[in-house]
Amino acid sequence: MLDRSGFGRFAETARLVLVALRDGPRQNVRLFDAVRALDGPVGPGSLYAAVARLERRGLIEGQIGADGRRLYRLTDHAA
Repeated sequence: MLDRSGFGRFAETARLVLVALRDGPRQNVRLFDAVRALDGPVGPGSLYAAVARLERRGLIEGQIGADGRRLYRLTDHAA
């Protein structure tokens, strides 16, 4: 379960990002679409703030995909 401390108002969005990444890595746009499908309107600022907090905690990591776009995936710490 996600420890909500330090996430502030982005805690729910952070949880949704983790759920959206369970099926595998996603590009920014696909991640945004998946989170919105789970919870309705989520703004890009909220999404990126949650992603940044998850990265700092080592729960997700960003990578550059074969097409040069950024992908996010869960780390072993998130499992």
